[in-house]
Amino acid sequence: MAHEQKNRDATQEEPQTPSAQLAATPKETSGSQSDQASSNSGDIICTPPATDSASTTSMATPSNSEEISQPILSSARPADDTYVTVIAANNNAIPVLENGNEPNISKREYIYFLPYPLPPDTEIPYSIHLPQKNPLNLPSRQLEPTSTLVLTSPKRTFVDIRIYKPFTMSNALKPLPNVGEPQRLEWAFGGTSSSRPITLPSPGPQHGKSQKRIEEESWTNITHSTWVHWIDSRFAVGSKTIPVDEGDMYPIAKDLTLEVGHAFHPALGAVKTHEEMWRDVDTVATNDAGTKLCVVLRCQAEHVGVRGLVVRVGQFCQGIIMEREATTVERWEWNGHHPSTTEKEKWQRTVRIGGAFLPCSVAFRAQVLGLGAVVRFHDFEWVVEELWEWK
Repeated sequence: MAHEQKNRDATQEEPQTPSAQLAATPKETSGSQSDQASSNSGDIICTPPATDSASTTSMATPSNSEEISQPILSSARPADDTYVTVIAANNNAIPVLENGNEPNISKREYIYFLPYPLPPDTEIPYSIHLPQKNPLNLPSRQLEPTSTLVLTSPKRTFVDIRIYKPFTMSNALKPLPNVGEPQRLEWAFGGTSSSRPITLPSPGPQHGKSQKRIEEESWTNITHSTWVHWIDSRFAVGSKTIPVDEGDMYPIAKDLTLEVGHAFHPALGAVKTHEEMWRDVDTVATNDAGTKLCVVLRCQAEHVGVRGLVVRVGQFCQGIIMEREATTVERWEWNGHHPSTTEKEKWQRTVRIGGAFLPCSVAFRAQVLGLGAVVRFHDFEWVVEELWEWK
């Protein structure tokens, strides 16, 4: 249900899931790990650690020792749980990404529901022919009830966050939820994805068609994609009952891919066939050097039921952390038109739901990290497991 990049090498080896184990039981529960910010998104400005030659940089205590300190949120009160420590890797050089293996940014354009199972001879894809062609007499328009963004790294680690748009027309111009509003979280999940090329039969009735016509009507370059949910807001951490998430991906245009699959949809209370249109978004460089960056951080503490993922691709960063069933998500976007003069001030938080800490802001200054760096918040440790740079 998250968009798998169309040009991904289908034979690429699946990455192993590393662990960032905790040394002790966390001192605070997820409800007390708030960023303490209750202002609008425009006031929430990230202040990541300054570049320093020391192996350890901190955002906790001002001193002249090895640890250099700055608050992670300039608008937050100076409470202990608004500070993190960044332990840089021994080698903080950022690996250069080879061409053809770029990360992916996808936004969902719409989701369209059909019966499951489909009636015999139903032509798939179906929604792309609306409203002119609608043999099942289904709704004639495709709709998008959410703001859905998927970020996927070169090693296919992804974070997919789906936020309901305002429920009423009177709130239509209001922004996405940035403090509270848990009812606006439709779904959030993350994990790893894979794809393989497949060949599907020509859609629709075949009776009376010549072999040439059947071949002409057959789709090419279709892939079958699978998304393994390592963390999922609809299931407790470590649940063994998360269903398989898979679909067939039809290339519609250079930047458009239609996903066709089926699943149980809680809002409908039934299993439905669905078609989701995904649009690829170009990655933007956010630094003066003109290079693009991808960062992946992971937190894993199974003994206390905690898992978390943060993925940054270019101008977007998303994170999800769960403590058993409690979920916190964030989405950040870099705004090149923001009047601020520094890169870090152009990052704006556009979504926050939940009360736990997420180290999204650390990903804005990848040069202080290095592959294998550790971001520590109380006893929680986030490990930088991917770090990439490309033009």
